[in-house]
Amino acid sequence: MGKTASTQEWKDLYVFDAHCDTACVLFDQPVSFVRNSAHLDLHKVRRGGLKAQVFALWVDPLLAPQRAMKKALRLMQNLEQKVFAAGHAVKVTSLAAMDAALIRNKLAAWLFLEGGHIIENSPEILHIFYSLGVRGMTLTHGKNTDWADSTTDVPRHHGLNALGRRIVRQMAEMGMVIDVSHASDQTIAHVLKTTPVPIMASHSNARKLCAIPRNLTDEFIRAIAGRRGFIGVNFCPAFLQRRVFDQIGENFNKFAREIKERTKNRQDDPEFLSHIEWEYFLRAAAGTDPVAIDDVVDHITHIANVGGINCVGLGSDFDGIPATPKGLENAAAYPTLVAALQKRGFRKKEIRQICALNLKGFLGRVLRKK
Repeated sequence: MGKTASTQEWKDLYVFDAHCDTACVLFDQPVSFVRNSAHLDLHKVRRGGLKAQVFALWVDPLLAPQRAMKKALRLMQNLEQKVFAAGHAVKVTSLAAMDAALIRNKLAAWLFLEGGHIIENSPEILHIFYSLGVRGMTLTHGKNTDWADSTTDVPRHHGLNALGRRIVRQMAEMGMVIDVSHASDQTIAHVLKTTPVPIMASHSNARKLCAIPRNLTDEFIRAIAGRRGFIGVNFCPAFLQRRVFDQIGENFNKFAREIKERTKNRQDDPEFLSHIEWEYFLRAAAGTDPVAIDDVVDHITHIANVGGINCVGLGSDFDGIPATPKGLENAAAYPTLVAALQKRGFRKKEIRQICALNLKGFLGRVLRKK
């Protein structure tokens, strides 16, 4: 697993990460998956000991309702061409398929939808994506859907409405992972009341350590852990330290007039608006205070203390965040994180759980048995 953890005692240690946005990088840029400047490519995967990865099919809510499903399908097709058909990774839909990929020394790639707006309010479309190999979905992203509230939008339904409850129940029956990252507190509470199945927050942190709505309260950490769910710790500096979140917000507001000027004649072009939003998010994050690997370990430790060691893992959000903690610049750096966990006092068994086994066990409890 790289030089930091390469001894015989670590031979069975690997990383299974719950969230990355690399599919978008490969779609937006003319780059190869073998080697590129993004957080995650095949070269970095091998150096870092990353053996399995959930690839998010993220579609900006600005493309809803007419263009979101098409964009998700295009993301899938691009992954097929650049990653799967090229033999760089294997798309998997079961733990048996994942184990087979690992035996062949191939990256096991899971596909999740990021944002319930992609299914266009249609349970039938959810079934179609399942048939294409998608095994999970975050209920919302940065905006409310027509059936669930986001944590970063003005409440519209105060949680789930009737359609939202129907979709959540359907996902549970299908054996499709219900992901509540990005969902509002009321939405998460409604999900917990609507179905008894284990759920996940694929890339969320502890609100106790970084007091922003996007992170989980201790109450929700305990609730998710109590039904044997999973929480993946996000590497985004703004979700690790509140001061960085505030700095980004202040910087972004400084660009308001400039953004308005550049977009005033392009309000009917959601792709353009999406690119502008990301451009200024990157600019707003530039020069903010650095965070360290220890900040990531702090959140892992807190979630383990509150919910138990069995509930916590990694949800890096690589290629979907504007910056990373110092020392965790990309997927090749996972051995450094392992060393930091060791230094904090986590035992080898616990580190294996955090790095991969907790997420694998969670999927085993949720996925439909064939």
